[in-house]
Amino acid sequence: MALVVGTVLAVLTFFLISVRVIGNPEPSFYALAWMAHGYLFPIYVVATFMLSTKLKWSFSKTILIMLAGTVPLMSFFTERRVAKELVDLN
Repeated sequence: MALVVGTVLAVLTFFLISVRVIGNPEPSFYALAWMAHGYLFPIYVVATFMLSTKLKWSFSKTILIMLAGTVPLMSFFTERRVAKELVDLN
């Protein structure tokens, strides 16, 4: 889920910069894509919460991983770190 949310956020951020800073016309799918991201992010938060309860993470670690989905490209790094942590547990 982190990879999906991270990809959508990175692409939409690229288009946001393209539209607002460079002045390109707004793509037709722009509003729909942001709405899709708005539905995907809560799924990411719930998946993170479910994983955190299963692995008994601290509250602060859970919140930081959830917030990683709000920073473009950060969810990729976080997902990789969590995956490595899970491999090390087994």
